Amino acid sequence: MTNKPVIMSTLGDAGGIGPELVARSLDKPEITEGAKRVIVGNSRVFDMGREVAGTTLDIKRFTDFDEAVAAPDPVVFHHIDGAEFDKIPYGVSTAAAGEDVYRVGCYGADLARAGKIDAFVWSPINKASMHKAGHHFEGYKAAIADYMGFRGLSTEINTIGHMWTCRVTSHIPISAVAGEMDPKRIEDVLIYFERELRRFGYASPRIAVSGLNPHNGDEGAFGREEIDIIRPLVERVKARGLNVEGPFPPDTIFLTVQEQGFLGVLSMYHDQCQIATKLLGFDDGVTYFGGLPHILATPAHGTAYDIAGQGKARPNASQKAHELACRAARIAKGLPHKKDVTA
Repeated sequence: MTNKPVIMSTLGDAGGIGPELVARSLDKPEITEGAKRVIVGNSRVFDMGREVAGTTLDIKRFTDFDEAVAAPDPVVFHHIDGAEFDKIPYGVSTAAAGEDVYRVGCYGADLARAGKIDAFVWSPINKASMHKAGHHFEGYKAAIADYMGFRGLSTEINTIGHMWTCRVTSHIPISAVAGEMDPKRIEDVLIYFERELRRFGYASPRIAVSGLNPHNGDEGAFGREEIDIIRPLVERVKARGLNVEGPFPPDTIFLTVQEQGFLGVLSMYHDQCQIATKLLGFDDGVTYFGGLPHILATPAHGTAYDIAGQGKARPNASQKAHELACRAARIAKGLPHKKDVTA
């Protein structure tokens, strides 16, 4: 095995833009500089991506993972048998694509448990495809965590380089958000967020915490969560030495963050942070999941079925996901790393 971190990279949903994004990255080996990148998936899907991207570039291919890692090339392809594709239609979810991404995810989990990979970067997957294949999980990370038997905290963190966001609740109805404002849950997520930012080399990450209600509830006029729950827990974690402030009014928190130079934002629910993050840096957004034994990262966008197969996919976020994973993996091994590869 190499002493460099090993980054496993996947093709994503066969009907989406993932295979094209991977093909576009073949002439960008620098996105995983200082690591070994092994692209894992179905050779037929990989070649479809190359055709859509219009590239003649190819890389060495292996059917044995250890041989792929041992090869001197910085980027190689590892074919694994998975779902059998008859016709692979672009722009729609299919059970075959869902089964393929699930099997690749489980394979990556097995490699991680065996200590053979340090990070897992996946191209966009589609939940509907996974559901059609019979794998009913909230998302890809949840499927991998379930397969590994992982029950710890691992929630989504997003970055556009100079700013990172995390949220207390995620893919639940808005009507359920207020009922999830449990002090321990918020505190656990905040501590998790701060710990994961340190994992990327930030010694004392400064985090702004959002309120829940409009104008922070205006002193309880329309909501007391800020008074009864959020402010007291912010004070508790500050007393423990975390560089945390808040709660800030949700409608102006991102102005405050940009003006005052906060690194992170903890929001209470999905759209509080995602609308702002995608407006500020949609093409550069990376999603990262901490907590698991290995690093998980993916572009913050989806499969983009509307442009799949048309050669229009923008590769920025995919490339930055690989840079981010490489950075975290090298830090974990105590190796030199780029200070802010996502900026």
